Amino acid sequence: MREYHLSKSDIDAVMRRIRDRWPNHLSMSIKRPKALRIIEMDDGSIDDNSILVTDDDIILVVRDGVILPFLNMQLLGSLPSVTVDMGAVKHICNGASVMRPGIVSMDKFEKDSIVAVKDEKYGKYIAVGIATVSSDEAISMSKGVIIDNKHYIGDRFWNECKRRGMI
Repeated sequence: MREYHLSKSDIDAVMRRIRDRWPNHLSMSIKRPKALRIIEMDDGSIDDNSILVTDDDIILVVRDGVILPFLNMQLLGSLPSVTVDMGAVKHICNGASVMRPGIVSMDKFEKDSIVAVKDEKYGKYIAVGIATVSSDEAISMSKGVIIDNKHYIGDRFWNECKRRGMI
């Protein structure tokens, strides 16, 4: 595990990636940080299995080349979300994708959007992932993967931030 600060040009590249991928209203709410620290979970690059921490204590997760908000961030409330029944929570918190039978309600979203996942009982965020289909298509489905789970409570990113006292 390696930790270091990114250069100004690397910070600009991260901000471009956020603006290109995140919903416009959300990406514009994040100002360019003066400092950005990266915690590489594996030997590799910034594009996979990393945690980014801004000087404003915003935590981001980089998984499979996608930058996602960390699960305890208020940013999640600005993302489209799906609510899952309590029977699906255990599986999702073990890394399973969000399947159509477990979804009890959903906001409107497009395919490849970043989507937050909440539990039905408490309304707490338990995961963040990428939509494999649009919400319109998902409504008509009775089975199949709707959200590819990228970051969830209890994953290595969550545990590393907890170990460091960041959450």
